[in-house]
Amino acid sequence: MKRTDRDWERWGADSPYYGVLSAPQFRTRELDADAEAEFFASGEAHVSSVWAAIERREGAPWQCGAAVDVGSGVGRLALPMAARCQTVLAVDVSDSMLAAVRTHCDKRGVTNIATARADDALSAIPPQRNLVHSYLVLQHVAPSRGLRMIGAMADRVAADGYLAFQIYMGCNANPVLRSLVRLSYILPPLQWARNLLKGRGLFEQPMQLHVYPLARILRTLRLAGFAEVELHLDSEDHGNFESVFILAKKTGRPAPIFNRYG
Repeated sequence: MKRTDRDWERWGADSPYYGVLSAPQFRTRELDADAEAEFFASGEAHVSSVWAAIERREGAPWQCGAAVDVGSGVGRLALPMAARCQTVLAVDVSDSMLAAVRTHCDKRGVTNIATARADDALSAIPPQRNLVHSYLVLQHVAPSRGLRMIGAMADRVAADGYLAFQIYMGCNANPVLRSLVRLSYILPPLQWARNLLKGRGLFEQPMQLHVYPLARILRTLRLAGFAEVELHLDSEDHGNFESVFILAKKTGRPAPIFNRYG
């Protein structure tokens, strides 16, 4: 198991909601009724915005058959997607997170969500999905792994289907500070010192943040048959990172596989 996967299993076991949305009111193993309502309302708002963007492109209500949420966490986005799709597959590296998805489905009587464990090849995801989606996930995965995952996500989308995902594409933080933070990912004593400065538990695992090469990703999408791509720009982490939410429609035939990921 890679270290970041182990870290996210710890978030899933100890503080699953904070692992999904890093706000103080979610830093607990169980949420009270108000916090839970706020948490899942934020997921409904995001999914509504994705559907609005797709339907604006389609010019009509969009019917989704099979969807996938990659990095599903506890189901914040999979649940509202299930209200709009025939089936949803929630995929995550954390068994504890996936157990929480099933608990929330049982609590709400949702029967069209299945769960699966993620690997870098996303081998649990069947082909020909109408929507493959990932949000607030890939920035926590090193690009050496995440770029492979993006290629795998693209391969699972059916013709005329959509790929929708977010990445960080730039960092506005002080370069020296950023270098020290990156070093703390591989040197635990630096992370412990950072935790003390931030008032966190000494051995709290980091939430790694990584920047991706946007041009390389767009090339991958073009070669995978995504000729129509929208970029929705934003910033995250108090303005320290530039983010982009990518909405791409598969409209063409993929290039030969040996040309695609170089």
